Amino acid sequence: MTNYRVNNVAQLNNGQSGSLANAWGILVASGTTGTLTLQPATLGGSTFTTMSISHIAAGQPFPCYPRTVSVISGTVYVLA
Repeated sequence: MTNYRVNNVAQLNNGQSGSLANAWGILVASGTTGTLTLQPATLGGSTFTTMSISHIAAGQPFPCYPRTVSVISGTVYVLA
């Protein structure tokens, strides 16, 4: 088990997209669909990895550095 400290949260619902400064992860609600675009792996990189939100376990914080989150249906919490 791991403890996570959250100072700020942005809630994104159906049809919304966005990001949050200094975000370190996301929390996905059950049945959520959409896409997650991550920061480049190297400083100054220009290759952005995109993945489906439906592949992330619901109810578990997913540590990552999200660039943008686009929600088609459901709810995603961007954690900072």
